[in-house]
This record gives sequence, C-alpha cells and structure tokens, in this order.
Amino acid sequence: MNERDERLRDAITDTLTKMSIDARNLAVEVVNGAVIVKGTVGSDDSLHRLQNVLAEGRFGTRPIACQVGVLPTAATDSLDGRGRSPVTGTSADSAHESRHQLDKS
Repeated sequence: MNERDERLRDAITDTLTKMSIDARNLAVEVVNGAVIVKGTVGSDDSLHRLQNVLAEGRFGTRPIACQVGVLPTAATDSLDGRGRSPVTGTSADSAHESRHQLDKS
C-alpha cells in the first residue's frame, strides 16, 4: 500500500470510530485510491450510518464499494456475546488461548 492509500485508509477508519461505528469486524482496503469496505456491523443502525458516511464523498475518492452486512445476533461463539470476526476468523481471546494450549509446563 502506498503512503496516499494508507492515509486514506486511516482517515476512513478514524471517521468510523468518531461516528461510533464498531469497525472491529470491518476491513478497509485501499488500492490506488479505490476503496472497498468489507465485513459486518452489529446492527441495522450501524450499517445505515456506515453507508451514509461512505456515500457523503468526504474522502474525495471514487465511489466506495461497501460489502458490509449485519452480523446476526445468533452468530456468537461465546457466552459473553463476542463472536468470531468474519474478516479474520478469530476471536479476541483465541491467540491467548492457543498459546496456553501449547504450554506444556
């Protein structure tokens, strides 16, 4: 990724954070100024806000492709409601748990 693309990606993710859109399950890809946002958000409201932010043209780019859906509430894999990321396929605790499974001491 070139420096311009990296700045654009950072600007988009910073804006999503400021707009209280949970971007943990989103991937923002920028290649030569073309932007694709993929993944899931937790509610219809978040999806609507995301689509509005991307459609506003505030980033001065070509149209932004939005391949984002709403994560079904039943798609969690733990009692505390934290599911696996559809982008990375891992949960927040999986790396920690994997290290301890290998620890034979």
